[in-house]
Amino acid sequence: MKYNTILFSILYIILFSFIYCSAKEIPLPVTPDNWQQILFLDESIEDVFAQQAAVFDFIEEGPQDKILRVGPWNAGKWAARLQYKKRIPWSRATIRGMYKTSNLLPFQAQITVSFYKNKERLSKITYDLAPAPLWRSFEFALRNPPPQADSFVPAFGLGDKSAGHVLFKDLSVFDEIFETKPENVGWPRRMAPFKTFAPSKYYRLQKDGQTWWLISPEGKCFYSIGTVGPTWVASVGTVSKGIQTAKTIREYGFNSLAGWTDLKVCLDINQSLEANEHPPLPLFCVIQSNTLQDKFDFLIDALGNTGPSGHSFPDPFDPAFEKAYMNEVQKIHGQVGGKIWFIGWFADNELSHEDLYRFVYSEHCGKAFLEYIQKRYPQIEFLNDTWKTNLSSFKDLLVHKPSPSLPAGPMASDFLAFERRIVQQYIEVTLRSIHNIDPERLVFSNRFMVSDTGAYTRVLDLYDRYDGIGVNLYPSNQSVGLNENETAYLYMFHAFTQKPVLVSEWSVPAMDSGLYDSASAVPLDWSYNEVVTTQIQRARQAAHVALDFYDLPFMVGSHWFTWQDIDNENRRANRGLFTADNQPWTDLLDEFQQIHRKINR
Repeated sequence: MKYNTILFSILYIILFSFIYCSAKEIPLPVTPDNWQQILFLDESIEDVFAQQAAVFDFIEEGPQDKILRVGPWNAGKWAARLQYKKRIPWSRATIRGMYKTSNLLPFQAQITVSFYKNKERLSKITYDLAPAPLWRSFEFALRNPPPQADSFVPAFGLGDKSAGHVLFKDLSVFDEIFETKPENVGWPRRMAPFKTFAPSKYYRLQKDGQTWWLISPEGKCFYSIGTVGPTWVASVGTVSKGIQTAKTIREYGFNSLAGWTDLKVCLDINQSLEANEHPPLPLFCVIQSNTLQDKFDFLIDALGNTGPSGHSFPDPFDPAFEKAYMNEVQKIHGQVGGKIWFIGWFADNELSHEDLYRFVYSEHCGKAFLEYIQKRYPQIEFLNDTWKTNLSSFKDLLVHKPSPSLPAGPMASDFLAFERRIVQQYIEVTLRSIHNIDPERLVFSNRFMVSDTGAYTRVLDLYDRYDGIGVNLYPSNQSVGLNENETAYLYMFHAFTQKPVLVSEWSVPAMDSGLYDSASAVPLDWSYNEVVTTQIQRARQAAHVALDFYDLPFMVGSHWFTWQDIDNENRRANRGLFTADNQPWTDLLDEFQQIHRKINR
């Protein structure tokens, strides 16, 4: 026995030494000749301002500390980063280093990795870093590269414009990866309700101590655990199908239907339930400006650009926008108005706020901007002197369309001040349209996407006029549950508005779903950025994230997107509770059943 123990120990030491010695590490030297500046400037940026658009620097603090600096980043789009010039000849690896930030918000400091097969760029993934006023280490694991990748290129910098900056040092790439192994999910830390509340006509929002809750019409505290419902074509079996669907939803601990649920399906489900004396499923509805069929203007900049496709900001000064918006409210209200199970509205979905201050030249917004400027400058000479322009009259403003290249200086100050007026007008129009038709119902804000963080903070306080704030947040899944950056991001919305927050979209995808094969004719979906490896990991991670959402005292719900995986000629994504052909992801659903039972204790 003693001989066997000694032999085992020797073999273990040899094996450990072999693994350790076989690991390779490639340092990324912080010298200018090893790095390339990546900056995407708009056509409207004048050459004289191009050098001020972003700061890239190499700093030496003593013989050992050689530091990359990126920021401030003032103009351009997508990112400002320093990219390593050489390709790393691996696909799976861990990127390590130290970083420090100054005056940055969540989701502004960023690491980007581009994967290649020979010279072909296959895909890109990003890793966002939390604000860190002191030097902090990081590890970014490339666990699931595209199947055909043979190399990658890392880059370090900013993914959002900011007057702050980020520093990086001691950068290297290690050819092994760390694995996150989520342990069993614990119990909620969120305080259970202290009291019940008086009944009311519809759902409302209220605090119990320091904790926010939705309050049901019966006066009970309610945390919305939602999912997008299925889609089907009405048939003879609709009633039984509706009852069975509701049973499935509740079996796995979901208690409400999320905003993208097909309204016809929801009505089928709840009418079936009510007809059979079962409680209906509460519902949220979303209005999305970018899908309204009525014609109205979107904001445009001096070059006529409307911003990101599908996320453009409507011109709130255009009377046609208010008419189209109100028509959509009336259409939805005609089906759910008066239903006590209808919780409330989301005013919009993922409107881009990036550089919103420069998007002032659509017809009706342009007229409002001209009026605004004329009130600030009684004479054109005063405006020319301040802006350093040569306009012959105020009408020339809409002809020549001057625009600040950078968000600084007297001209930019006027544009930034009018940006708040744009958002105020948008909020007034959306709230007026909903309240005129449905005056007693809850109205949540536009569902903010994870981007434009700096732009949000310029106007986010204005959104406190809504009852609550909607945020679409897909976790990065590099750590167990929500990471520090994601939690800080949610706190930011609550801090600026003092209103409760509801995560209106989230989910966790996994590589083994078969939907992320880069050999497919369909390009890798953007959800690839967040994949875990297996469905078992997916299930456990989803449970951790669900509990982390619930434990934030200002949260009133989190909604899973979506019911079925997306698998068509345009997109493939493992976002569903069920496969594309409606087979259950049993690991995920079983884990949800357990964690939702704890939340609904």
